[in-house]
Amino acid sequence: MKVIASVTSDPKLTFERVRGSDINPSQSSFLARASYVESEEASYEVRVAIRVLIPKKVELIPGDLVQFQGRLIKSKERRVAALLIADEEFNQLSKVGALGHLLAEIRSKFRKQAAVYESNSGALIPGMILGDTSLQSEEFTKQMRRSGLAHLTAVSGANFAIVSALVFFILRLVISNLGVRIVTTGLILFLFLLLVRPSPSVLRAGLMALVVLLAIATGNRANAAAALSSAVIVLLLFDPFQGQDPGFILSVLATAGLIFLSPGIKAYLLRFLPSWLAEIVAVSTAATLLCTPYLIAFTAQAPLLAIPFNIVTSLLVAPVTVLGFLSVLTLPIAFISEGLLAIAEFLARWIAYIASLSDLTPTLSLSHQLLLITLALVIAVLFFAPLRRIAIAALVALIFFGIFSKASFPGDAWRIVQCDVGQGDALVLKISADSALLFDAGPDPDLLDRCLKSIGIKHLPLIVLSHNHADHYYGVSGALRKREIGQIWSNGNISRAELSNYEVSKVGAGDIARIDDVSLEVLWPPAASSNFSNLSGDGSQENNRSLVILAQVGQVKILITGDIEPEAQEEIAKRYDLAGISILKVPHHGSRFQSELFLRQISPEISIISVGESNSYGHPDSSLVEKLRDMGSRVYRSDKDGPISLSWRFDEGAMGYIFTTRNVGRKWWQIQWL
Repeated sequence: MKVIASVTSDPKLTFERVRGSDINPSQSSFLARASYVESEEASYEVRVAIRVLIPKKVELIPGDLVQFQGRLIKSKERRVAALLIADEEFNQLSKVGALGHLLAEIRSKFRKQAAVYESNSGALIPGMILGDTSLQSEEFTKQMRRSGLAHLTAVSGANFAIVSALVFFILRLVISNLGVRIVTTGLILFLFLLLVRPSPSVLRAGLMALVVLLAIATGNRANAAAALSSAVIVLLLFDPFQGQDPGFILSVLATAGLIFLSPGIKAYLLRFLPSWLAEIVAVSTAATLLCTPYLIAFTAQAPLLAIPFNIVTSLLVAPVTVLGFLSVLTLPIAFISEGLLAIAEFLARWIAYIASLSDLTPTLSLSHQLLLITLALVIAVLFFAPLRRIAIAALVALIFFGIFSKASFPGDAWRIVQCDVGQGDALVLKISADSALLFDAGPDPDLLDRCLKSIGIKHLPLIVLSHNHADHYYGVSGALRKREIGQIWSNGNISRAELSNYEVSKVGAGDIARIDDVSLEVLWPPAASSNFSNLSGDGSQENNRSLVILAQVGQVKILITGDIEPEAQEEIAKRYDLAGISILKVPHHGSRFQSELFLRQISPEISIISVGESNSYGHPDSSLVEKLRDMGSRVYRSDKDGPISLSWRFDEGAMGYIFTTRNVGRKWWQIQWL
């Protein structure tokens, strides 16, 4: 299908994503306005918004007219009519005009100047000044979100206020006429708006700044609330879909906080703090107070230290913005621009460092039902005096319940933790207080890193990557973060850049090892065999190349199975005596393809299924879960139970081991910590 469209947003390179066992590669994503569509049957002249995906990095500028070939499919994104999956090759019919080209050159040159630092702080500055986040890594982007600082890289009212004040101050030195200064400032702000691209939050901020300038010009001091309302109304009339844009909503809420809450908070703080500090604390607190309820409702998560983080970084936002903007203005004079940017980058290091602390601080995760209950209790405390005592008591109980739920997991005596990493596998077997063996590491590096941190693991003497599917290995970079790593085992098919500095050993059936009190034996795959085409199932041959490992701690045996399919399971059942295995990591996330012989020979006391919530594969199969329970096995699944910890002790009276489990859970009334 041929599509002719005008580019309306800067192409952004998406991050790699794990989908099932595969990796969706990075691709360029941008908005465009389609004007012509041609298929084999017909052609149409249209005027609709579309989103374009191209499987490579592209250098296009808003305003470029391009002819694409590709597939048009239905999109879930409401503000576009369709999604165009475009071919790599396209034909650029015309380029944007001289002004658009000049602005794109400025953005590109400033981005390249900041990229020289090869650091998070260098990547942060284009985002703070121009809203350009293309240099930011996926990990740093997540850190900014978790710390509540993501708004710093969305050009908003604060940026326009700082730039306006700077421009007005400079113009006052050379222009005495107030009207001329206001018109010149407005023109520069308009160019600045075009430079940072007119996104919803930028348009809102620009319109508010314009309303304020007009109010000053007419001699009527700005009514900030009226300015904000005017900006919101005009933008929603122009594009109603902006009302659903989280960035737009957060921008409006942050500005509303500055208008309605900041003065009162500052007046209260002046009793204890000097004026300049009271102003900083009031602004940060007001913006965070109004934004946080929406963030919690939108993500069901609350960064508990967002307010302190914002207060500390607010000391640096203005100088970084001023220095960065001056660096943009002086780009033609390289040594001045680079010098200003160097100072800005030094200050931005502290913002990047504060964002990195989010990895060490807890995030509270609430279900939407529990969130509504909490909100109702807060409203009762604030506005309903007869219910105030009861509501306060309920809130205190909720807080203690949250603290207890964090403190009680995984328990002091745990030996196994099945991390909740979504649709993938990551099982941890403890060998000491801060050391453990890790079996599989996918698919999300952040979820795996958080799991290991939450249980205090700093050393991994052995990482086992069972096979070359992304849901089992892609998160390994999270396991490597600031941890001492020993051996890495694989089936020989895994090659990842993050493993290049480590020795990865290929192992197979017959290999054994002992680490502390844990003995390991590799049961599968056979070392002499490489062709598994005769072994069927719902996965690829690679599933049947999964390392299957029997771990033994004292008399307790644990079988860790990767994604092996039924025929491989039966081969293992024929070759080995599997009786006496107490704990089974169920193969392939509880797929319906399982060997009856394999399961009945093991007859595990505990069955653990690592599986993603609401996955599209039908995992785990309900008949399999019932079959395991009919065998007398206790079944735990991460999609329902969250992360699962397991401990055991020998009972003299029962002459056997008693297994105890704990889990964080996913019930609506349970509090989770991320």
